[in-house]
Amino acid sequence: MTRYRLLIFDRDGTLTYENRRYHRDLSGLSPYPFTGPVFKELYAAGCQLAVVTNQSGIARGYWRLEEVRAVHDRFCKEWSVTPRFYICPHLPDDGCRCRKPQPGLIQQALSDSGIEPGASLMVGDSLSDYGAARAAGVAFALVLTGRGRFTRDQLPAPSAMVLDTVADLREHYF
Repeated sequence: MTRYRLLIFDRDGTLTYENRRYHRDLSGLSPYPFTGPVFKELYAAGCQLAVVTNQSGIARGYWRLEEVRAVHDRFCKEWSVTPRFYICPHLPDDGCRCRKPQPGLIQQALSDSGIEPGASLMVGDSLSDYGAARAAGVAFALVLTGRGRFTRDQLPAPSAMVLDTVADLREHYF
């Protein structure tokens, strides 16, 4: 595997447990136990880290942007690493360029990092993650957590790199 300089992650199902209860209570959102250690190792290896996430619950009035940012701050403290977070607060039918599968969030991460698409990898569990990566010109790795097992059968050929979890990135970097 190429050693990518920018690793871009989906949040729900990729870094955190896919738990629908959090839609009303963000305190129920928790990361997988391996996320923090993997992030620390990747960061120590010189990788830039970003998280791109669709959060239509903001537009639906379930929570405010500040509450989502507070959850991300909690994750950063738990992980001892601070990736850049990019949030789409829009509804699916709003027609924005930031909601995955549109490439806007990934393009912003690329711009902020100064790293070219060819040196970047998107890691996610859904077809919208795959579509956003392709639209932004970055490589894609499917994780089998979250919706990944279902998504694997829907990916067009040739299939993307497949990882059981983000912890499998260790095999490619260490």
